[in-house]
Amino acid sequence: MKHLASLTALLALLLALTACGTSASPAPEEPVAPDEPTLETLCGADYQSYIVETITMQMENRMNKTPDVPYFPITDGAPLTDYAPIDNTTPFEVDGEGNVVIYFSAGAVTDEANGEQSFRIPPP
Repeated sequence: MKHLASLTALLALLLALTACGTSASPAPEEPVAPDEPTLETLCGADYQSYIVETITMQMENRMNKTPDVPYFPITDGAPLTDYAPIDNTTPFEVDGEGNVVIYFSAGAVTDEANGEQSFRIPPP
């Protein structure tokens, strides 16, 4: 009889604990951070061509306004990608207006004395 009473008490305790576990709220899940945007998600599948074309045009415009600042792709008649990669390693940020801003370190696309260069790429 003692064993039956102990077993009944144990069963009652187990049911009480199970009931507590099911009525308790589950722990909140960690918020899932959205994936970081990429140049492809921001500028489309053909992002490399679009960005190279846009930056090359901006370089030409800058050289027309300030001819003493040479941009190597323009002066050498070579593709921008010969001087700086346009891929998932390209540093960029998105400005407050939704434009992608690409950065090139000093000396990458113009003389080092001209410092870091940035180019604003509007959404396609």
